Amino acid sequence: MATSTTSPPGRRTPRRSTIWRGPQSPRRRLPVCERGPNEMTTPQPAMLKWDNETLSRFWGYYSQFPELYFSRQKGRDVIKFVSGMIPKNAMVLDYGCGPGHLLPYLLDEGYTVLGADISLETIGSAVNVRGRDNFMGFDTIDGLLSSERKFDAIFLLEVIEHLDDQALELTLSQARRLLKKGGLFVVTTPNEERLEDSMVYCPVANVIYHRWQHMRSWSAAQLADTLSSRGFHDVKVETRNFRDISTPKVLQAKLLISEIFNRFRKPQSILATARG
Repeated sequence: MATSTTSPPGRRTPRRSTIWRGPQSPRRRLPVCERGPNEMTTPQPAMLKWDNETLSRFWGYYSQFPELYFSRQKGRDVIKFVSGMIPKNAMVLDYGCGPGHLLPYLLDEGYTVLGADISLETIGSAVNVRGRDNFMGFDTIDGLLSSERKFDAIFLLEVIEHLDDQALELTLSQARRLLKKGGLFVVTTPNEERLEDSMVYCPVANVIYHRWQHMRSWSAAQLADTLSSRGFHDVKVETRNFRDISTPKVLQAKLLISEIFNRFRKPQSILATARG
């Protein structure tokens, strides 16, 4: 099941994605510890403030578990869905590639591929694509911008839910600069995620945070408005469930059951395509 949203022409005030601001009233009751006849309430936890060091440690740890990554699970199906919009000899960028799970799938389609992220420390750590035909290597986003390289297509998969307002503006601006005129921009993000459902508590630091470091929730309409107001054209957005077609054949029966179930549940992903 899929629904679509196409951004209409004309200017209008863009609707913004929802950023989690922390627990609101009425507040959840916190644990208490008893000391004699009195009760002492644990101080109200703060929201974790993500900085570069914290992010590096967080994703450095989770890079050990490739099965948890959307690009590893669903990336091949995303590419299959948009491949008809990309020339066969296209130069393609995986923006925010992280460990690099999408790169082998892009190379399998015959594209000339480059992976980029904000740092080279853990980039491409989960895949072995060096030496493959049409693989152009890794670079930082700043490095690509300084070299003035342009791409026929840019994939930005499961990134925008991790960005605050400033980082979101910077990312979309950089993507536009790297995309050729008329090139294809592909974006995915969770569909209307309830951020509060995935908040976890760290008793050591007395902070709460989203278990996957998500900072904002998107609807299809919000994403369409955001891309249109940032200068992208021919914006098309739809909600859908992508298949895990990286699953070994021995699990095909489970995959079939999952596909049947997907027909009756709310679409889990938003897919947007736009032109530069």
